[in-house]
Amino acid sequence: QVKVPDSAVADETDEQIIERTRLRFEILKDMTKAVKTGDVRAMIVTGPPGLGKSFGVEEVLAKDDLFDMMGQRKPKYEIVKGAMSAIGLYSKLYKYSDPKNIIVFDDCDSILLDDVALNILKAALDTSKKRTIWNTDSRVLRSEGVPDKFDFKGGAIFITNIKFENVRSKKLQDHLAALESRCHYLDLTIDTEREKILRIKQIVSAIGHDGLAVE
Repeated sequence: QVKVPDSAVADETDEQIIERTRLRFEILKDMTKAVKTGDVRAMIVTGPPGLGKSFGVEEVLAKDDLFDMMGQRKPKYEIVKGAMSAIGLYSKLYKYSDPKNIIVFDDCDSILLDDVALNILKAALDTSKKRTIWNTDSRVLRSEGVPDKFDFKGGAIFITNIKFENVRSKKLQDHLAALESRCHYLDLTIDTEREKILRIKQIVSAIGHDGLAVE
């Protein structure tokens, strides 16, 4: 990634940066709610690690799914972390293909860097009314009851440290641009060391006032 110099935000006061960052995280919560209700199909959230991206998303989804958990019903969302193959992605999309289901890909960057997985994602998040995903022949999937094709009606949230504009591979840039055109792209604009430190101060202040915890 390209390092942004602190001079890039030199004209902003600490208070302005804190307020800008706070508003970005409020937008993150609002957008997560919109994905949950189906008003927004998908969202990509980018920002440095350890400053609350995952917490902001999980907080909204867990709160909305509280009654499902109390009723011992299957949650309408799942958070996927770590590496995932294209076949694993196809299977996961099938299991959460119903309307208002959401899959959160949290630092699951392997699917953003794989041609086959990206093509599956582009089909799942296509802007047409009907989003049909096809799979190449796989005995593994058939044995698990996953069909060769299905309509995906759910939503997706991608939480990543990657800034798409900093990816250097031309082929990958084209894929990511196609994916970005299907999603709302939210950059939390925390790029400099100063912004990161002020975000940490903001978190500490929130914990002190509200007893919040941020992962």
